[in-house]
Amino acid sequence: MTIKRWRPLWSYRVEETEQWLAEMASDGLQLSNIQRFSRFFQFEKVASIETTYQIQYGKSAQLAKTLQNNGWQEVVKVKHWQIVKNDHPTVSLFPSRDGVLRRISSHQDKWSGFAIISALILLIIFIPFCFMLFMLDFEDLAPIWWMIPISIVILAVSNIRLSTFLKRQLQALEKTYFNTTIDQVQATGKTFRKWKNTWAYFPKIIERWLMKMAAQGNRLVKVDGNFFIFEEGQNEKVSYVCEMRKRVEPSYFDMHKEAGWKLKHKTTQHFGSFVIWAKQYKEGETIPTLGQDITEERKQTFRTYLKRSASLIFLTVLNLIHLLLRIKDYKFGGDIGDKTVLGILAIVAIVVLLSISISILINISYTYFFKERKLH
Repeated sequence: MTIKRWRPLWSYRVEETEQWLAEMASDGLQLSNIQRFSRFFQFEKVASIETTYQIQYGKSAQLAKTLQNNGWQEVVKVKHWQIVKNDHPTVSLFPSRDGVLRRISSHQDKWSGFAIISALILLIIFIPFCFMLFMLDFEDLAPIWWMIPISIVILAVSNIRLSTFLKRQLQALEKTYFNTTIDQVQATGKTFRKWKNTWAYFPKIIERWLMKMAAQGNRLVKVDGNFFIFEEGQNEKVSYVCEMRKRVEPSYFDMHKEAGWKLKHKTTQHFGSFVIWAKQYKEGETIPTLGQDITEERKQTFRTYLKRSASLIFLTVLNLIHLLLRIKDYKFGGDIGDKTVLGILAIVAIVVLLSISISILINISYTYFFKERKLH
């Protein structure tokens, strides 16, 4: 007897799918095939059995001999996907998650890009649409002019939601399979905070600043958003490395921790992962480094600068459009003096918004091109 079950997004919900397959097996339904495009799972009615499933992904996904000797056997293989199972009651050796993690990370990057592109398309269409609202009455607009921005909004929201979903799935897998535990420092003395609102833009500047703080006897305890929390103490020689990585390999954290580095901070955003490492050294020793590729590091920093600057410009334009629409909707009443005052206030609000945004962009650009790049 053959039974089919539809499971969308199964390739992203890997752990949930594995648990679901195990539950189906305990109910007497053994996986026999997967229809990759329709997302249907095909089962055969058999005797109930307790089993463990694992999903692998890779262009050459093969079950290693060591895993076969430990009870793992292939159930289904479709294109680059391989689903294996182990019927032993206790399993101590599991297949690698590297392929699955790389795929989800890659798709998260792509869907984030689609979300940004959709938002930009929406902006390009929305600006002339807003000007039309100023020139025409709402009744004069054909339905097609309403459908275009609405369709783009739906597309942008869908891409953003899928990107956010993938980010959460990736973070859950990283927490389980990556050694991403922050090396906590228990503060026993007096602590204080320093605010650095744009530290992620300028990794080299932050590295130099943290090393200077350590040399002055200020030990980094924790990074909380844009706040750096320090504890007053003895002068120390500490090398700090702030990395921005588009994609983190599964072995990245274990490799550096085994080399003696302490993970002080990690955060994942749509632009990539921001990581701060620290390692003590003695007077006269060479300052420890992670051995990064300088060219690639500079490219990554520049890409982050461009993405964040584009985000700032995008938000500024959206706020400007919102402000213009609010001004249009406002019913100007009273005499000519009241209208003049309201008009002046509207102009002042627009000028203030543009001035703040432009000053932030100029400050970021100046610091990046004239300070950050010189440290690479």
